[in-house]
Amino acid sequence: MSILYCSIPNFVAALARRDEPSLQHRPLVFLGPDDCVLAVSAEAAAYGVILGLTARAAEVRCPEARLLEADVARYRAEFEVMLELLERTSPDVEPHGWGAAYVDLGDLARLHTEAVGICKEVGQAMQRELGKALQPALGWDSTKFTAQTATHCTRPGHLLAVSSVRERTFLQPLSVALLPLEKDALQRLGFLGLRTLGQYAVLPPAAVYQHFGRAGRLAQCCARGEDRRPVIPRSRKQRLATQLELEAPLAEQERLLAVLLRLVSPLLTKLRENLQACGQMRLSVHFADGAIQERERIFLFPTADEGRVLLTLEQLLHQMQWRAGAIALEVVLERIQDAVREQLSLLPARAEQEDKLREVQRYLAARFGANRLRRAILSQPNAPLPEWRVGWLTEEEP
Repeated sequence: MSILYCSIPNFVAALARRDEPSLQHRPLVFLGPDDCVLAVSAEAAAYGVILGLTARAAEVRCPEARLLEADVARYRAEFEVMLELLERTSPDVEPHGWGAAYVDLGDLARLHTEAVGICKEVGQAMQRELGKALQPALGWDSTKFTAQTATHCTRPGHLLAVSSVRERTFLQPLSVALLPLEKDALQRLGFLGLRTLGQYAVLPPAAVYQHFGRAGRLAQCCARGEDRRPVIPRSRKQRLATQLELEAPLAEQERLLAVLLRLVSPLLTKLRENLQACGQMRLSVHFADGAIQERERIFLFPTADEGRVLLTLEQLLHQMQWRAGAIALEVVLERIQDAVREQLSLLPARAEQEDKLREVQRYLAARFGANRLRRAILSQPNAPLPEWRVGWLTEEEP
């Protein structure tokens, strides 16, 4: 395969700054209709503002943030322009969250030199059409995961093309946080002392499957440069649906939520096992008086998280007019795509993290003395037990 990954970092914030230059370099927080955070800029993320926080909690974490109302319809329209631009190069374009997409170049670019030329043309076309503020970071490889990972190792307006001969070498030193696994799985990898893709790649496949299931095994294939997932064009719409007829009319929403969770849980499990998520959900309720009501929600970031989906279902139920009990339920998950690693866009830049750590270090040294501070180092990375791999150094006066 020959795959181009095109990503506009912090798409929502970049779009707002393109249209209002005065927002440059200011922390931005975008709020949804429920007054919760739907998107943030890199500056706000550095203060710990994450998706799902209330507006008040976001202000507490980042008092300097500018709170803006999220315009999902506008983001969707601008993203549609981006997708149409990519489809001029190849019809096989698969959206991946907002502001990012895979492009299967097929026979257009089998060789490295051919790919570089086409990718540069794509980047230049997008900059002309969307503006310099929305210029993308581009990654190219023979697999989806490596192409996507390449964009995290380059800057907007640049291309990183990874040839197949150095694919494993490129992936080995990178962080396991790049894997599209759930947060608890990534935490377990940390507890096991597994920090890099190279360390994860060499684990016995049977052990990976036993501890992390099908999703973990697919992630290991990604870490090895053996990702065989094809690019699925958006014209080939994927959806998962489930429905249930109730034995008796039910109007108590708390019980309805419990029924809906049992109904949708297997679908979400299937998505997670395949490292996928849904970008849109539709709920249909049939009532005892013959009425049918339907509500839908577009997720700014695709999800397969049960908690987030359950909260959305609760909100959709509240939006309906209840004149009789429900007799049938239907849930449809649409815009199925590869899981988007939300946590990556919310992590502070490494330099910002180090600055904050040094500030804390100076404070602690001034209060308790520098000779009491210890710094962890990876002294024996190949030791069989995690606790054997770490040593401690005494910090000097900062």
